[in-house]
Amino acid sequence: MARKSDAGKPRKSKGAGKRQDKTPRRAAPRTTQQMTSEDALKFIRAMQEEFPKSPRTNKQKERLQEYLAQFTDQQLKAVGRRVQADLMLRPPRTIPPDDYREPQRRVPNPRRRAK
Repeated sequence: MARKSDAGKPRKSKGAGKRQDKTPRRAAPRTTQQMTSEDALKFIRAMQEEFPKSPRTNKQKERLQEYLAQFTDQQLKAVGRRVQADLMLRPPRTIPPDDYREPQRRVPNPRRRAK
């Protein structure tokens, strides 16, 4: 006799996983204004000027932490959100589609002997 795949599993009640209180969920209010791409770019450029190379020693890492400590968590998160959003956006297509050519595959000659 064949078993059903869910045989032996406890059944869920109809209300399982539903919220008991009927109040609607709300997103946490943003305390800072959204950052523009230009503001995020200014922040990144200033940080690149201050730290041209990534910190390697503990002293350099401490200096980086002190630099970042002058900003609030909300400001740093806003920069991160903006950078991520800009990275995820598809850039405008500047190359016409006619310029894209499929590379032609070379089929190896079966009559040619390997040396």
